[in-house]
Amino acid sequence: MSSAAPHRYSPPVLTPTAHPRWLESMLESVRDEWNAACWPPLFRATADGQRPPLRHWRRVLSHFFLIVESFPKYMGLSLAKTTYGQRPGDASARRWLLQNLGVEAKHAEWFIDWMRGIGLAPEDVFTLRPLPEVRALHEFLLDTCAHGTLAEGVAASNWAVEGITGVWTREVVEPFRAYAEDGARIDAHSMMWLKVHARYDDQHPEEALEIIKLSTDADTGEPSRVQAAARKSLQMYAAALHACCND
Repeated sequence: MSSAAPHRYSPPVLTPTAHPRWLESMLESVRDEWNAACWPPLFRATADGQRPPLRHWRRVLSHFFLIVESFPKYMGLSLAKTTYGQRPGDASARRWLLQNLGVEAKHAEWFIDWMRGIGLAPEDVFTLRPLPEVRALHEFLLDTCAHGTLAEGVAASNWAVEGITGVWTREVVEPFRAYAEDGARIDAHSMMWLKVHARYDDQHPEEALEIIKLSTDADTGEPSRVQAAARKSLQMYAAALHACCND
């Protein structure tokens, strides 16, 4: 009889699979909203090396701190919906959310370092009342992750918000260094949030889509609700950014 120890249990890792037709349709239907959210004029101009006034970035960062600080809370609400072995894919989704919550642990601190680098006092940001459009996005994400299905919450937060963040940060991270000419402190600490999101957020949206596929009942009306949650999140993100830059 073999005395070898049994293999350690681990839920399947989320790996890319072929999209079902309903998800392909969803991705195509929200393409315009995705592009609008990824590339508001501030992000596009910065990526193109035009160096818009730094005050626009200060305004975006100060108001969007609410979303960054709250992101682990959105994920925690999604985590609360997972089971262990009761539904297909739930154990994998649970592990993924827990791992990403660990990754998120320092993101607010890195964001604060970025704010300080461009001349924002954290104490002022902490007491700032965000713009109505930013608060509306925050409340929508909280409500969707708390009261929607697991797929709806992941679509609104991890796929939509985290996904577009990975797109614009990859193109903004290097041109942003030019703001040193405007007095910004550009160093390893102030650039960490941008660098980290530019490096790994290309994987997270694809993994989020796997959770969405595993947890959506395609034989019901859930695909349309998932699409609606993703679309509204993208629209509200774009509206919030527009409000921040409209001074």
